[in-house]
Amino acid sequence: MKAPIAKKVTCEITQHGFSRNDEYAWLRDKNWKRFIDGDLTFADPDVKAYIDAENSYKDSIMAENKETEKALYNEILSRTKEDKQSYAFKKGGYYYYAREEQGLNYPLLCRKEALADGSMSVVEQIYFDINVEADGKELYSFRYSAVNRSNTFFAYMYNLTGSMGGTLKVWDLATGKELGFSVEDTTGHFLWASNEWIYYVEQDDSSRGKDVYKINIHQGISSRQLVFSKPDKYKDMFLAISETTDRSYLTIDLRSGSSQVLYVSKTGSEHFDEFIVGQHDITYELDHYNEQFYIKTNDFGAGDFCVMCCPVDQSRWRKKHWRELLGQTSGCSINAIHIYNTYLILERQNNNKALPELAVYNLNGESTATDLNVIAMPEQVYALSFIGAWEFQDSKVCFIFETPLSAESTYELDLKSLSLTLRHHESTPNFDSANYELKREMAKARDGELVPVTIIHKKGMKLDGSHPAFVYGYGSYGADMPAYFNASRFSLIDRGFVFCISHIRGGGDKGFDWYLNGKMRHKINSFNDFIDCCEHLISSGYSSAGNMAIHGGSAGGLLMGAVTNMRPDLFKAVIADVAFVDLVNTISDETLPLTPPEWEEWGNPIESRGDFEYMMSYSPYDNIERKAYPNMLYNSGISDEQVTYWEPTKMVAKLREYKTDKRLLLLNMKMYAGHAGASKKYEFIEERAFSYSFILKSFGVHHSRSY
Repeated sequence: MKAPIAKKVTCEITQHGFSRNDEYAWLRDKNWKRFIDGDLTFADPDVKAYIDAENSYKDSIMAENKETEKALYNEILSRTKEDKQSYAFKKGGYYYYAREEQGLNYPLLCRKEALADGSMSVVEQIYFDINVEADGKELYSFRYSAVNRSNTFFAYMYNLTGSMGGTLKVWDLATGKELGFSVEDTTGHFLWASNEWIYYVEQDDSSRGKDVYKINIHQGISSRQLVFSKPDKYKDMFLAISETTDRSYLTIDLRSGSSQVLYVSKTGSEHFDEFIVGQHDITYELDHYNEQFYIKTNDFGAGDFCVMCCPVDQSRWRKKHWRELLGQTSGCSINAIHIYNTYLILERQNNNKALPELAVYNLNGESTATDLNVIAMPEQVYALSFIGAWEFQDSKVCFIFETPLSAESTYELDLKSLSLTLRHHESTPNFDSANYELKREMAKARDGELVPVTIIHKKGMKLDGSHPAFVYGYGSYGADMPAYFNASRFSLIDRGFVFCISHIRGGGDKGFDWYLNGKMRHKINSFNDFIDCCEHLISSGYSSAGNMAIHGGSAGGLLMGAVTNMRPDLFKAVIADVAFVDLVNTISDETLPLTPPEWEEWGNPIESRGDFEYMMSYSPYDNIERKAYPNMLYNSGISDEQVTYWEPTKMVAKLREYKTDKRLLLLNMKMYAGHAGASKKYEFIEERAFSYSFILKSFGVHHSRSY
C-alpha cells in the first residue's frame, strides 16, 4: 500500500514582515471543537478521508508485525499483576483501597470498616465499580474522586472523550445509588465544602476555569451558588481551587506561565480576598497552622525557594509583615509544603543528585533552620509521591516510593521519631531485578552543564557501542522526570536495548533554575541537552550513532521533532505521542485553549518579533528540510484539545513531502482518545505493544530473538 499524499492548499501567513505558506493548514477541520464532545462530524470530508487513509496505511505497514505485537503484549501482560490491591488508607471510620481483578479494565473502589482496636473488618464493601460505569463506552476517563468527611457520600469526575473537562456525579454510600443530578463543563476537580456541599470550577469557552460554584448534593443544580468569578483582567489564566491541610482556608490559584494570583477565604465565609500577585516566575504556595500562613516562595531573592510566614489577619498580609522561617538551602529547591500535627513537611529537590527528598521541621518550640531533618531514602535512584494523611492532627503520613527496578512501595513516616515503616509493596510477576543494572550518570552538555541520565540495561552487558538505546525525554514546564518503575520497558531491555531517561533543562530535576534555563529564549538548551545525553551514551560505549530510538509526548513531542530536525543521523526510530510540533501557528492562535497562558512559557510570537524569530528557529513543523529522517511514529487522539490532532497530522503530511529516505513514517490517529490516550488497562497495554513493535520493526529485530 502506498503512503497517502495530502493535497496542498495555499495559505499565506505573514508575521513581523516574514511570510510563509502553510500548505497543510486545511487539515484543521472547522468542526474540531465538536470532536472534544465526541461528535466526529467533519465539516471537510477531505480531512476525514486523509486521516482514514493514514490510519489504513499504518495498519497495512504494521500488519506483518502482528506476531511481534502479540508477543510484546503477552510479555507486558505477564509482568502485570492483574489481581492486586492497593494499600488501605484510613479515613475516619473506614479503610479505603482500590482492587483490580483479572479481565477487568478498571479498578473496584472498596472500603472496610475500622474496628475499635484500629484493625480492619473482614467485610468488604465495593462502593463504586468503575467497570460498570465504563461498560459499552469507547473511552471512560475516571478523574478526581473523594468521599465526604462523614464517609456517607462519594463524589467523582469522569470524561468520555479524553478532553480536559469533566462531569461531576455523587453516590450515596448507604444505598449504593447515584444521586439524581450531574454537573457538566467542569475543570475536572472539586472540593467537599461540608458533608452536603461541594465546590467545583466551571470551564469557560476556552476550557479554562472561570467560576467557582457551590452545590448542595441533595438539592442538585437548583441549589447552585456562585462563590467566585474570575476577574476579566485575569481571563487568560487557569483557575484551580484547593484548601489548606487543616481545611481552615480555601485558596484560589490563578496561573499562566510565569504569572500567578492567589486568593484566600476562611472556610465557610466564601469571601475571597486577593492574597498576593506573582509575576516573572515568582510563585507562592500557602498552608496554614495556628493562625499563621506559611508561604513557599522564590520571592525575596530565594531562587530555590524559602518558607515565609505571616499572621492570618488580613491587615498583616502584605509582604513587609512576612518573616522568614526557612531560608533557601544551597543545592536544594522546595517543590511543595504540607503541615500535619505540628510538623512542616517539605517536598524538596536535591539539585545535585536530581532526586526528590522529604524534610521535616517541627513548628513547635525553639526550632531553628538546623532542625530541618532530611529523611533518608532506601535507594540511590528513585521516585517518590507524597500522599499525607486524612486528618490534619495525624503525626504519621504516607508516601509512595519506587525505583526503575522496583514497583511502588507505600511507606509510613512517623513525624515524631522520623522512622520509616514499609506498609505495602507491589510485587511484579515474572521479573527479577537482579538481572539488570541501574545507574545515574552525568552527561556533560556543550556549555559545561551536567545533565543527569538514568540508565538501565541487562547485567553484564559489554560497553562496546554495539547495543541499541531507547532514550526518553520531556524538558518543559518545570516538570521533573522521576525515575519510576515501568514493567513494559523490560521487553526492550531484555532484547539488548539500553533504556535511558534524560533529565534535561526545562524540567525541574535540578531545581527551579534548571527549568528557567530551558524555557522562553533558553529553550534551545532542552534540545542541546537531549542531544548531548545521546552523545554521552555513544562516547561511554552504551550505543552508537544511528542506533538509538527516542520517545517523548506532548511538549516532549516537540522535543522529538526538534532534535530529529537537528540531528537525524543519531536516531534510527522516533516515537512522538500527542506531539506539540506546530509551535508557532499554535502559540499565535489565541482562540486555542492553552495559547494565552503559554505565552509565558514559550514567548508571544504575536507581540514580539524576537519571540517569533526564536520560536521559528526550532519549531519542528517549520524546520522540516529535504533530507533523510529516521523511522517515525506519531501517535495522537482526535479529541485532544491540549495538543490538537492537526499538529501531528500536518507534521506527517509535510514530512512525506520533504523527506528523501524510504524509512517508515506513520500516523496513528486514535478516533476515541484525547491527550492521555487509552483509558482501559488492556487497551493501554496494546498501545505500548504497538509502539514497541514499531521500534523492533525499525531495528529489524524479530520478536523472539535478542539483539
